[in-house]
Amino acid sequence: MKNIAIIIIVFQSFQYLYSQKSFAKSNKFLVTTQIAHQDLERSPYVLNLVNSGDATNVISTLTIEDTELFEDVFITTLENPGLEGISEVVKLEVEYLACCAHVDAYYYLIKEDNTVVALPELKNVYCEGSDTDYQYTFPNQEYGIKGNILETQTYYKEDIDDTIKYVNLKQSFTWNNGDVDKTKMNSSALTGY
Repeated sequence: MKNIAIIIIVFQSFQYLYSQKSFAKSNKFLVTTQIAHQDLERSPYVLNLVNSGDATNVISTLTIEDTELFEDVFITTLENPGLEGISEVVKLEVEYLACCAHVDAYYYLIKEDNTVVALPELKNVYCEGSDTDYQYTFPNQEYGIKGNILETQTYYKEDIDDTIKYVNLKQSFTWNNGDVDKTKMNSSALTGY
C-alpha cells in the first residue's frame, strides 16, 4: 500500500512540474535587422525572425516604424506546448521605451512539419507600479486548458515579483487540427484573489 501511495505522489509531482512549463530563452531563433531605406533620415527597420540554423528560413517579418523609441527584441520559446502537431511556440517581444515600456508580443506556433501559425499580436504597457500584462497560456502551462490557447490578463501581487494575484480569461482559441478557431469570451477569472 505504501508503494502505491509513493507512486501516486511521484506521478502527481511530475504532473505538477509538467504543467509549470514556461517560456525560456533560446538560441534556436534569432532576429536579423535591415534598414529599409538607406537614404531616409529615419528609415524603418525590417526585422526578420529566422531559425538560427538556417537564416534563409524566415518565420516572420516585422517593420519597426518608430526607430527612435525602439529599444530591444527578446526571443523565448515554449517546447511541447500541449497542442497536437505543434512542436514549440516562439514568442518575439519588441520593446519601445518612452515614459513607459511598450511591448508588442508576437507568438508563432511551429508545426511539426515546420510550417508556422501566427497568433494575434498582444500589446502590453509597463509603467511604474504596473501590475498586469496580457499573454497567451497553452495547455501544458499553469491554468492551461486541453486543446485551447487562452488569451489571459494576469494580475500580480504588489511588491512581490512574478507572484500571481489572479488571471482573467479574455478569449479562447480552440486548436482544431492545425486551425485556430477564435471564441470571444466574457472576461472571467481563472483564479481567485
